Amino acid sequence: MKIGLLMVFQNFLDQTTDQAAWERDIHLAGLAEPLGFDTLGAVEHHFFNYAMSPDNLQFLAYMAAKTSRIGLLTGAVILPWNDPLRVVEKMIVLDHLSRGRAMFGIGRGLAKREYDRFGVEMGESRDRFDEAAKLIIRGLETGVVEGAGQFYKQARAEIRPRPYASFDDRFYCVAMSSDSVPICAELGARMMSFAQKPWEEMVPHFERYRTLFKEHHGRAAPPPVCVDFLACDESAERAEALARDHMAKYYVTVMEHYEMAGAHFRNMKGYGDYADNADILKDVGLEAAGNSFVDINTWGTPTQILEKLDKRRQVLGDFDLTIQVSYGGMTPENAERSMRLFATKVLPELQSWKMAEAA
Repeated sequence: MKIGLLMVFQNFLDQTTDQAAWERDIHLAGLAEPLGFDTLGAVEHHFFNYAMSPDNLQFLAYMAAKTSRIGLLTGAVILPWNDPLRVVEKMIVLDHLSRGRAMFGIGRGLAKREYDRFGVEMGESRDRFDEAAKLIIRGLETGVVEGAGQFYKQARAEIRPRPYASFDDRFYCVAMSSDSVPICAELGARMMSFAQKPWEEMVPHFERYRTLFKEHHGRAAPPPVCVDFLACDESAERAEALARDHMAKYYVTVMEHYEMAGAHFRNMKGYGDYADNADILKDVGLEAAGNSFVDINTWGTPTQILEKLDKRRQVLGDFDLTIQVSYGGMTPENAERSMRLFATKVLPELQSWKMAEAA
């Protein structure tokens, strides 16, 4: 099992300065390689304190110079907000800077208020994403970007420097909704799924990905990636207190940033799952939904965490894990303490777990 760290750069309720928030998360990111993590990634978000990471490629280029081994993952580049030609150029540059450690993750985006500020119609996101993804992947493999699609008309452009290496086994796609699974499998990407509902209910989601991937490519799908929030402590009571406090606070920011209870999803192509979830949220209520969100993430003592993840593996099958440690007003000290304990007593055990197909 491969274990990653994903940076969010949240300034919860503007409780600190943006400078301090970035310094906090840059420090934590710098611990990932010496503590033994396999990958280091960063999200892409704009304009709000929810996640102040407008250019994850720029951040990863900085980290490439600070590291020598760890994989560097865009988690993710939101394709409808970016010019495909520039994405190809910047990914190839990152791959040269890191000597082949770049990992390309893509996503579609879910926040209407981010779409609005970019002047991009959110209802076009599905078609924009599908078109851009194929254009970019061809460019990363061939070093040439050329297209005449509905949204992206690109005269033939040869990229220099030329690709460092193939991204065939370094390609990831966030697929949270059922609408995103087919294109993720068709592209040959490794599926990433953030914690959003009880993992037992995610079995059909994961199995559909594996089935479609094999149909398209004639081989088994790589292990999907589960993306969780972490609270690890030697005391079960302290771990739960941290989780109940900060994961619940983060959940509130998710509801606000994505306007999850809004009616706008109902009339947008490719967002049907979110429209259904908005109806459920109105019935359940924010507090109960927040508690459920905490329950499905990764927290507890090292032993409890290992037991929870082993049970999840029995339900979902093989998966890789990526964690987030700085969120919801978590103090820098608690975030680092949690990360270090996890790295010492949980990470080596998880990395020793053999994937069933490989075994």
